[in-house]
Amino acid sequence: MKEFIIISVLIILFGGFLYWAYLPDYRRNPKEFWRTLIGMPIGMLLGGIGFTDLNDKIKKWALKKNKRTNAEK
Repeated sequence: MKEFIIISVLIILFGGFLYWAYLPDYRRNPKEFWRTLIGMPIGMLLGGIGFTDLNDKIKKWALKKNKRTNAEK
């Protein structure tokens, strides 16, 4: 029973952290919020294990960068 209480508290704290950390990003642009929420952990994992090319592709997908915007800069 004690383990259940500890796990429940940790889940509640993690949920609260996600809510307060990502709330400004969600308010700014709700459509890109889901891309950020999915792409950030996957990109960090891939970058950590050495797949930097895949990490860059996920960053471009999450930020919706395409060839035209890069060429204009």
